[in-house]
Amino acid sequence: METEVQRLISWFDKETDSLISEYNIEVLISLDELKTIFDPYPDDPLMYMVYDISPEIGVSLNKYFPFSFDFEKYSYQLDCFTAGT
Repeated sequence: METEVQRLISWFDKETDSLISEYNIEVLISLDELKTIFDPYPDDPLMYMVYDISPEIGVSLNKYFPFSFDFEKYSYQLDCFTAGT
């Protein structure tokens, strides 16, 4: 049985490291599309690990959904959680 997962963009205040918010991208972009944008770790083919989002990656993600990145104020990452947790 395949585990249902939820992929989110999480962003954190650069000064305090506090979590600001999360944006669910699961229905907006497929795993295969994410693999073309990120460089998944060899031992993480399903991209369960945390991946940092750089300004360049942010531009690529914006092709799939509108999201206003502010890399001066926030750091961003792609997170993956088991759905319902």
